[in-house]
Amino acid sequence: MKNLIKLFFIIVLFIPFFTYSQSDPAMILVKGGSFSMGNPYTDAAKKGDADEKPVHQVKVNDFYIGKYEVSVKEYKDFINDNTFTEFASLRSHKMPATPDTTWMSEHSDTKKHYESTLLKWWGWIDEFPMQYLTWYDAVAYCNWLSSKKGLNKCYTYNETTKSVTCDFTQNGYRLPTESEWEFAAAGGTLTKGYRFSGSNNSADVVWYDETTSYKGPQKIGTKAANELGIYDMTGNVWEWCYDYYSPFYYNNSTKENPINETATGYKVIRGGAWHYRLEYATVYTRDGPEPSYTNYNYGFRLAKNAN
Repeated sequence: MKNLIKLFFIIVLFIPFFTYSQSDPAMILVKGGSFSMGNPYTDAAKKGDADEKPVHQVKVNDFYIGKYEVSVKEYKDFINDNTFTEFASLRSHKMPATPDTTWMSEHSDTKKHYESTLLKWWGWIDEFPMQYLTWYDAVAYCNWLSSKKGLNKCYTYNETTKSVTCDFTQNGYRLPTESEWEFAAAGGTLTKGYRFSGSNNSADVVWYDETTSYKGPQKIGTKAANELGIYDMTGNVWEWCYDYYSPFYYNNSTKENPINETATGYKVIRGGAWHYRLEYATVYTRDGPEPSYTNYNYGFRLAKNAN
């Protein structure tokens, strides 16, 4: 009996030391350089939309970017931390709901092909990319992770102007800029000029509507990586970037570390997704929904300064 009592007190004494620690996300160092940003193709099948042009020269500094899209498991850790209250008025601090009847009626292909008994992404499986996130959800996650890692947070919400700004001098986690995203997707200084991130053969690197059979996104990192060792930059889920979206921004882009901070009411997403056609899953494809909007194709990956 004495030994049991002693064991009880030992366990109690050590309980405070067993605290949760968020693991470091896998990040890839992208060495900076100059590149031709925009869609270079002129033939009808590959030239893309007008907002992918003109091709223009851009230079970016060194930076880190997520090796993978932020996963369900990583986002669950954020949701389960009730102490984080930043951006509370802009987001919901909970896991997104499963698709409702309205969503299913608007996506008849998914309803037709998806086997509901498998659950998969509707069950929020850990190794799948997190999705159904707004831009505000993504920047909130970045600030949360920065605080967990003892880093300086990048994002600040101004209650007066109802806007979020990013301090790019800080060392915390953030979303990639649009130019950083495209540079990394294209392979950085190791680029081989592929149309998709890592290959010209879409079957090697892209999850889109035909390869997913409309059954949701797929486990992260199961296709081949690109030249830099980054996975799923084209296909699987659209990825939020920091910049405001404008279809005409390439006409006015600065040449060094461009960031569109002119408020337009829309934010950039890149890379295509599991429920989109292949032509939207290139390293050049751009779109710009409202930051408060989302659907079951929207996720993100992290970025961070290299110094």
